[in-house]
Amino acid sequence: MNNELRVSFYLKRESRLGKSNAGENVAYPIIGKIIIGNSIAQFSSKLKIEERLWNVKSGRAIGKSRVWC
Repeated sequence: MNNELRVSFYLKRESRLGKSNAGENVAYPIIGKIIIGNSIAQFSSKLKIEERLWNVKSGRAIGKSRVWC
């Protein structure tokens, strides 16, 4: 039996309402995912962040300041 634990975070980009202008900074909610073996649980962190401040490869926000939307 595989009981490996994995935790990851990502932006929920499909929640974007309509198309925005190129100059607009749209904030997306941060979603967490916990995987244990074959079981998956997802949760919302109740935080939003601009896409330009999110590092996809590491699954983390860029920088140290608390610039939340």
